Amino acid sequence: MFGRSRTRVLNIINISYIQSRSKRVWVRKPLGSPMAKSKIFRISPKPILPDDENAEIKRLYDNYKNSMKSLRQYFFEQSLKQAESGEVAQMKHRLEAQEHERLMEENRLENEKVSMLREERLKIQAEKTQQYVLASLMKKEGDVKLHDVQMEAFLAKQMSTPFIQAENIEKAIEDALANPVNFNFAIDLDGYVYRGKDTAIDMIPEEKRERLNSN
Repeated sequence: MFGRSRTRVLNIINISYIQSRSKRVWVRKPLGSPMAKSKIFRISPKPILPDDENAEIKRLYDNYKNSMKSLRQYFFEQSLKQAESGEVAQMKHRLEAQEHERLMEENRLENEKVSMLREERLKIQAEKTQQYVLASLMKKEGDVKLHDVQMEAFLAKQMSTPFIQAENIEKAIEDALANPVNFNFAIDLDGYVYRGKDTAIDMIPEEKRERLNSN
């Protein structure tokens, strides 16, 4: 019996209408049913409206959007006023003011601490700069004194070196002619030095030969 009633219910759902007292009562199409074959290739034409009607529809739609936006803004402002006037809002403002005062005091203390550290750092830096400048000046003064001493020693050495003066130039020429100096020399494989251009090796004994210094 249950199987028959179930089959009957399914048959009623699958048909598009049922009989009720000699009248056709249309029922909803089942969700799983496909599109009707007569509507598969049918494209509904888009309604063509006049320009003035389109403009009127757009005007009404814009008015609706503006009105709804104004209402939302109004309700939002009213909700803010109610929230600010409540006891919870006042408590919140009081806590925010206390927190702001605490942060300002903490900021002031931190600024004082940073200012003290900055002054100390600048003081140490000024002392180091002063010491560096003094050391540079002392070093420069010492270099100047050393240069003066070296210059005086050089001048004294130059003054002590004998120069040929105008009054004794003839005597110097005679001495140079009487004592000619030959700067030519030769060195053999054993390291002996033979000075002069016409010096004969065989004429100099081995014990009197000048040996080249290895240093």
